[in-house]
Amino acid sequence: MSEERHTLKGIPASPGIAIGRAFVYNRRFAAIHQRPIPSDRVEAEIKRFRDAVDAALNDLTQLQRRIAVDIDQDILKIFRTHQAVLEDPEVVDVTIVRIRREKTNAEYVFDDVMRGWISSYSSIENPFFRERTADFEDVHYRVLEKLTGSARPRIEATEGKVVLVAHSLSPSDTAEIDRDSVCGFITDAGGQTSHTAIVARGLAVPAVVGANIATQEITDGTLIIIDGNTGMVHLDPDPETIGRYEETQSQLSVLEHELQELHDLPAETRDGRRIELSANIELPAELEDVLNHGADGIGLYRTEFLYLVRNELPSEEEQTRTYMDIARRMAPHAVIIRTLDLGADKMPTQMPDEANPALGQRGIRLCLSRPEMFKVQLRAILRASVEGNVSLMFPMISGIHELRRAKALLDEARDELLTAGVPVGQSMPVGIMVEIPSAALTAHDLAKEADFFSIGTNDLIQYTVAADRGNSSIASLYNPCHPAVLRLVASIIDAAHDNDIWVGVCGAMAAHPLAACILLGLGVDELSMSPLDIPEIKSLIRSADYQELKTITRDALDLPTSEEIMRFLKPYQPRTELDVSDMLRS
Repeated sequence: MSEERHTLKGIPASPGIAIGRAFVYNRRFAAIHQRPIPSDRVEAEIKRFRDAVDAALNDLTQLQRRIAVDIDQDILKIFRTHQAVLEDPEVVDVTIVRIRREKTNAEYVFDDVMRGWISSYSSIENPFFRERTADFEDVHYRVLEKLTGSARPRIEATEGKVVLVAHSLSPSDTAEIDRDSVCGFITDAGGQTSHTAIVARGLAVPAVVGANIATQEITDGTLIIIDGNTGMVHLDPDPETIGRYEETQSQLSVLEHELQELHDLPAETRDGRRIELSANIELPAELEDVLNHGADGIGLYRTEFLYLVRNELPSEEEQTRTYMDIARRMAPHAVIIRTLDLGADKMPTQMPDEANPALGQRGIRLCLSRPEMFKVQLRAILRASVEGNVSLMFPMISGIHELRRAKALLDEARDELLTAGVPVGQSMPVGIMVEIPSAALTAHDLAKEADFFSIGTNDLIQYTVAADRGNSSIASLYNPCHPAVLRLVASIIDAAHDNDIWVGVCGAMAAHPLAACILLGLGVDELSMSPLDIPEIKSLIRSADYQELKTITRDALDLPTSEEIMRFLKPYQPRTELDVSDMLRS
């Protein structure tokens, strides 16, 4: 068999390396058949359904109690979401009405209702919504188990730990993994933002998802290596590969200890240039990672998750509690809260279709078009600003007119709170994401009315080179070292400093070693990234000489191609003692 058939590529969902024998986990029911219910037994059938729902709810309550000591409280909200599904009239009442009207067995009707929900979500183009189908499937299977008397499959006793292989794992399946038996898992379906992946990271179980054909290619007992850092899966690896990964496991253990030694040290170059290293987060559950990896604060808190895990908009009170909790737990460190950055691609049930949502009504455009919805979030952020070091950041700003309109709504929200006697922070900084070329080209104007800039390089690259970052056929065009991109970034940094405001980068460039060196040389004040990337970038910065990077980076901007820029700068990239990236990419 060729080497290619011995490897699969998936999406890295939870870091770490697992080596073990495969256990293929099938959670399937026999076909659910329709059977008529006599009229005099319909109410009893409804009671049977209600009892099944109550039993499923009780299971979820017991599950939360069992895992509460291992999982952050915010991850437990996922299971409260499952409880909410089982209490939703669109699920429970609709099923009862149909049982009564159709005089049909409960499992058949409930199965049909849930398949309708699952089909609706799985057909949505946006991956975040598609990944929510696992939550509906979790509830679906849990109630069917009660109605049919089926039991979920159990991992059989085996020598050594197993790697769980499944088409998909529900969050409950993931949370109930016995870590004494399971060292990792791989699934056909799923993505990095799926609840299953979030729970895996919370449990520190290495995981690869979205491998598509894992259950077709892998049989029980197959020796597997999964690399949760890169998404690579090795089937029946040869002794050399096993030895290499066992050595990497050992190195990672040593590395984790060494990186911890950097925890309390500043990200400061050899010649004294201090850089703020912040973290990007989506969930409050990630705060442990932020604190454990030595971040100086949160440079980007994406608030979209609050809007995407429900069918209704989050209330002001709920948002206030969430933002306050983050500010309180991070104090005195800074927390930058980005206002809602959604569009038709992520809110398809609440917005009309758009031919090109990346260029449509998203981010600040959506918020300005719905000022009352926007002010709910603005009031929540203002209320949270009394608890810690909170800043606010507007996304998708294309010019000064949008910034002024957004700040005017912020002033209205502040006045409403003060009139109602609600305390707010006295001087909350207000900044913007610079991620559109028009904003980059008018950065001098925007810097006069913003307190800080955060460069969103993911979108800035996409819009500058007109290359969809999700389109693999043109991936070579999406290059952070394109001279146009670097010259725009340099001009944004210069505009900020000319107007005495600080500037950071919160896109993926911040965590790439070579790109981070370029950004450091261009004079950036802050880099914000995944918490897991912070120790490596901190080590790199502490190995660098700022004045040297400053000189050679500006020289590199005169080169005409990205390839020439990378070749020119590569020799100047500091070599750190930890050398993390090479090890993880080997």
